[in-house]
Amino acid sequence: MSACCLDELLIRYSAPTLAGIKTGNLFAIKEKLDSRLKKSIAQFNSKAKQKNICLIPIKCQGYRTLLYIYRPKFLEQDLKCQKCRCFLRKLGYPVDRSSACVREYITRLSESREFLHEIGFFLGYPADDVIGFIEQGPKQAKCNVTWLVYSDVNRAKNIAKAFRTCSKIYYDNWQNGKSLEDLTVSI
Repeated sequence: MSACCLDELLIRYSAPTLAGIKTGNLFAIKEKLDSRLKKSIAQFNSKAKQKNICLIPIKCQGYRTLLYIYRPKFLEQDLKCQKCRCFLRKLGYPVDRSSACVREYITRLSESREFLHEIGFFLGYPADDVIGFIEQGPKQAKCNVTWLVYSDVNRAKNIAKAFRTCSKIYYDNWQNGKSLEDLTVSI
């Protein structure tokens, strides 16, 4: 995969994280995790590390790779939420270190046939919504913004609107010549 292709995917699917208004994003690409993709990820990370952002593959299946881009400091803060900590601790996650939680999620996901919905905690979604989805299922949700909402609908709608606006602005700027590096906020 070329760097410019990865740049476009990051802009399309991760603008809120690049902008520093969301903890993380998750997206799949139709690429095998081969040496070219690993090199593209490493090149991105070498530039992004100073801006507190990290891109990692979290699951590979043939010619499909699931990528997770996140801001480690944001995740660390999110995992201080008592509801989040208690829930993840009950599932056996090492909640005292966010990097260990990410590694544990990757291990569990690689061993599972199903998608693990605690990923919502790693993406920065409200704890009540993540727990609501896991415990109640999709039919009990109050609404769907870009995630299923079980708590504060108005707040969720405002956040989702900010994410959509950010994504549009980022994509337009990228189309007009701004580089991924220029669009990635340092926090």
